[in-house]
Amino acid sequence: MDAYLQKMQSVVDKVLLTVLEVNHAFLSLTVRELIFHSFLIGSAALLFLYALSKFFSASFSYKGRHVLVTGGSSGIGLATAVKYAKLGARVTIVARNQKKLDIALEQLRPHCEKTGQKASAISCDTSASFEECQKKLINDKVGLVDVLVNCAGTSIAGSFEDLDASQFENMLRTNVLGSVYPTKALLPAMKDSGKGGRIIFVASQVAQVAIHGYTAYAASKWALRGLAEALQMEVKPYGIYVSVCYPPDTDTPGYEAEMVTKPDITKRLSAAGQVFSSDSVAKDIVQFSAKGYFGISTGFDGWLLKQLHPGMTPCNNLWECWQGILFSGLARLISLFYISAWDAECFELAAEEQKAKRAAKKGK
Repeated sequence: MDAYLQKMQSVVDKVLLTVLEVNHAFLSLTVRELIFHSFLIGSAALLFLYALSKFFSASFSYKGRHVLVTGGSSGIGLATAVKYAKLGARVTIVARNQKKLDIALEQLRPHCEKTGQKASAISCDTSASFEECQKKLINDKVGLVDVLVNCAGTSIAGSFEDLDASQFENMLRTNVLGSVYPTKALLPAMKDSGKGGRIIFVASQVAQVAIHGYTAYAASKWALRGLAEALQMEVKPYGIYVSVCYPPDTDTPGYEAEMVTKPDITKRLSAAGQVFSSDSVAKDIVQFSAKGYFGISTGFDGWLLKQLHPGMTPCNNLWECWQGILFSGLARLISLFYISAWDAECFELAAEEQKAKRAAKKGK
């Protein structure tokens, strides 16, 4: 018994000696050395987490799959369809205007001919009704859809008081129901196939940071996130993964139309952000939805905004989840400076409006 206790005491002494040596080495480090070693340890930890996430994340190959893109005649929708075609997918684009669809199809087909897959177009107003989507999207000609990209949408900017109630209704009908109807129509067959799949909702950065002038647009895009979160829980057991894309300002026909009526204050608040190409956004949609990301962002500002919104979002990719855990606090701290600057601009605008009203009253 004494020999056993002596052996244990020896082990304890060695452990304590090692701890003391490490502590002494740590205390003797200079500030520069401390920063350097902390950087090395932090980098190693991040690499370990990233490597670990590779083994516990969803992945998906688009080759030979059927991808259907609503709003596919221009902008982000068309750019996304081209990306899928280049990866060997059969692609169907959907939009209301047949003439625009025909032009888009001519741009899409050359990318399909290289790999021999098919490209087709369907004229359908996805926001019209559920029955319209059933009629146009469910038939032998269309066939099974493996990947649904809900990209059809519209945007309008204006202060809450200046916007008509009908404009709110139009935003909700086009941006929300225009995604609900095709998803509801195509989902049963996706589940029954047993092949898994992807459903992507293209929202906007205003679904992460809603600024002055976007009450109608933001309301519709925030709704897509709630829809996606709840839907993911229902379809995940069937191997179907849901993503929400949050594009920044993107150089599209829709963005050009929006800029015509966008209030000056809204332009000033969003001026710091970069305008991205449709191709950049499409690349992120295709790449990260394949990896199972629930939230898909573009650019550093987009990534920062995403870290601010981890909430209870689905976790299908561990690296995506680790990022929220590691950086959400820092992102929140940085966001306070933006919010303060935006508030100052809005207070200044309100003061100018009040001054103008007083001057008008005096003039009478």
